[in-house]
Amino acid sequence: MPDLLIPADHLDLVQRPGVVTLTTIGPSGYPQSSAIWFTLGEDGLVRTSLTKVRQKYRNLAARPVASYFWIDPANPYRTLEVRGDVRIEEDTDLSYIRALAARYGTTPEAAGIPLDDRVIVTLLPTRIRTNG
Repeated sequence: MPDLLIPADHLDLVQRPGVVTLTTIGPSGYPQSSAIWFTLGEDGLVRTSLTKVRQKYRNLAARPVASYFWIDPANPYRTLEVRGDVRIEEDTDLSYIRALAARYGTTPEAAGIPLDDRVIVTLLPTRIRTNG
């Protein structure tokens, strides 16, 4: 289990399928943000899947730090931010991207998700902030 856990009063934002904003640091030093799918593992860590051709992956490979930012769709003033270091692992058997797509009611093929060079990105929290 990670040292920092998502507080119970904001856990619902992470437990249900939705989109989260992933922010990385680009080569110019400026932030780059993207809306992505995610999962919350039994270990309490948030993961996503990226392909190595995307700028998000290149940013994380160069600077393995990121943040996730959730906005409650029912109350935009209720938010959750998780900052931390990232761990990148190969998804050679594509089991993670298939599980991620299934969480959102689809398959990678049906959603047009590229399957080449997939990696699993796990955020290791160093700071968690909530509002609302």
